[in-house]
Amino acid sequence: MFQPGIYFGLDADAYHADPALGSTDVKRLLVSAPDYWWHSRLNPARPEDAGDTPSMIFGRAVHTMVLEGREKFAGIYMREPSGEGLIVSDEDASRWIAENASRIPEDVKTLPKSKAGKIALIHQIDPGVPILDAIKRNAAEAGLTILKGDDYDRIVVASQMISRNPELARAFDGGLSEVSIFWEQPVPEAGTMIRCKARLDYLKVRAIGDLKSIRNVSGVPFPSACRRNIANYRYDVQAAHYMRARSTLPGHVAAGAVFGDHDPEWLARVAAATEYAFAFVFFQSTDAPITWACSLSPGNPILEFGELDADRALLTYARFLERYGADAAWILADPIAEIDLSEMPAWFGRP
Repeated sequence: MFQPGIYFGLDADAYHADPALGSTDVKRLLVSAPDYWWHSRLNPARPEDAGDTPSMIFGRAVHTMVLEGREKFAGIYMREPSGEGLIVSDEDASRWIAENASRIPEDVKTLPKSKAGKIALIHQIDPGVPILDAIKRNAAEAGLTILKGDDYDRIVVASQMISRNPELARAFDGGLSEVSIFWEQPVPEAGTMIRCKARLDYLKVRAIGDLKSIRNVSGVPFPSACRRNIANYRYDVQAAHYMRARSTLPGHVAAGAVFGDHDPEWLARVAAATEYAFAFVFFQSTDAPITWACSLSPGNPILEFGELDADRALLTYARFLERYGADAAWILADPIAEIDLSEMPAWFGRP
C-alpha cells in the first residue's frame, strides 16, 4: 500500500492495485455496499478481470494522445493497416497464391490448406507481402496496440480539435498528467479515517482537467448528452472526490511526501493556490469527433451534491466494515416490510 502523498509517473497497474478507495469505489458504495465488497479486493473470490473492452482501449488511447502528446501515442499505438494488397482472410491468401502460381517453388508439391500454411508459403515467395496476422503479431511483440483505422483517425482529429479550439487550447497545457494522490479522509460520524486515492488526468496550478470520451446515443445535442452523463454516471461525485484529493496537496508538499520526477517550483505554486476548479472536457466517440467542456467550482450546487454523496458513501463503507469486517461478505440486511404502492415505478399499474 502506498503511503499518503503525491506520486508522479506512478504505474497505472500499481495505482489500481492499491486497496484505497477511488472515485469508482465511492460511486459503487452509493448504490450498494455489498456490490462494492463483491468487486473489491476484500472479496477473496471476486470475479476475474474480464480484460479491456474496445471502449476502454479507445478511451486510454484518447487520453494518451491528448494528455501526453503525439510522440507518446505513437510509441504505444499504431493504425490498423488497410488497402489493396493487404491479406486479411483465408480467401485473400488463396487468391494471392493462385495469382502468383508461377512463383511457387518447385519443391512445394502440395499447396497448404490452412491459413497459417498459406501465409507461410506467401512469405516464402515474397517476404514483403503485407499480411494482417503477421503485422498484428509483430506489433504485439513490440508492445504496440493496434487501433482500427476509424478509431485512430478519430483520435488524431479529436486532439487537433482540442488544440485548435481557443476555449480548450490551454486545457491540457502547463501542468502534468496522470498525477496520483493518496490520503486519509476523516469520517467524523464514524470516528475513523479511510484511505482514499485519486488519479488526476491533468493537474494545473488552478484546475484539474478530466478528459472523457462518450457515446451520444440519445440523439440530443452533444452538450445535453454531456450533462446527462454527468448526472447518470455521477461525475459530480468523481469531481468532489478529486477536489478533495487536490485539497491535500499543501499538506503532502509540506511533509515532503512527494514521489517521482516533477518540478518543485511548479508544485509549490500548485500547493499555494487557494482557488481552483474541476474541468470536464468531453469528446464524442461516435459521429463527428466534437468536444465540449464545463467546470465545477467550489460553491457550485452540483459539486456540493457530489460532496454530500461522497461523504455518505464513505460513511456507508465505515459502517459496513465495522459490522462485517474485511474478511466476511457484506450483506444487505434491511428489515422485512410491507411494500407500498408509492415505492413502485411510476409506470406500475397504469393501463
